[in-house]
Amino acid sequence: MSVGSREERVTALLALRGPQTRIAIAGTLWPDSTESRARANLRTSLQRLRGIGGGLVATTRTALALSSNVTVDVWDLADCLDHVERGRVVSAVQAPEVLAALEGPDLLPGWYDDWVLFERERLHHRRIRALDKLGRDLLDGGQLALAVRVAEEALALEPLLESSATLLVRAHLAAGNHSAAVSEYDRYRQRLVKELGITPGRTLTELMSAYPRATLTSRILRNAAPASRSH
Repeated sequence: MSVGSREERVTALLALRGPQTRIAIAGTLWPDSTESRARANLRTSLQRLRGIGGGLVATTRTALALSSNVTVDVWDLADCLDHVERGRVVSAVQAPEVLAALEGPDLLPGWYDDWVLFERERLHHRRIRALDKLGRDLLDGGQLALAVRVAEEALALEPLLESSATLLVRAHLAAGNHSAAVSEYDRYRQRLVKELGITPGRTLTELMSAYPRATLTSRILRNAAPASRSH
């Protein structure tokens, strides 16, 4: 027996939010139905899940949870995010594995339920925060090539985020790659102007213009003026 759309959503909700009451699950998955209809939909989904076998969902009279023998890939990502967010040091050996976990695909692509959109956005922002912190730690530890990779991934997720652009520029400058720093600054500035009609903030602009190379400084100052937002 194949798993239908409703059964997929029951298991996905339990995977993302943990144990839930039956009422909460029914209301989340069928918000436009009456309570009785939503609960009937849930009962039907559970019957189909029991028919599949394997004990995928553990049930009580009032609540549901995934069975203890079930593993979910997003749980590994959550563990990785917790590790970084709690300030635990990521060594140079661990960094590529952590980065690989943070680079994973979007959550449930092609699903547009309100609760999925909420969880996807929440996970997206957690990834960006973790990447920024990981990148800063790597930069401070002198792991410049890895810091560049992390900053590039953060910008791929959120191209207008100035903290990630600043991290990328700092990593290139620390490595002595001035031309790469200028190129990244220019690309970021062009995105800001095109999308938001503003220029990079003072911190990033001054970071670039502080380097004493005449060609570098003149180019940055020329591109940065006039600024279109206050700082």
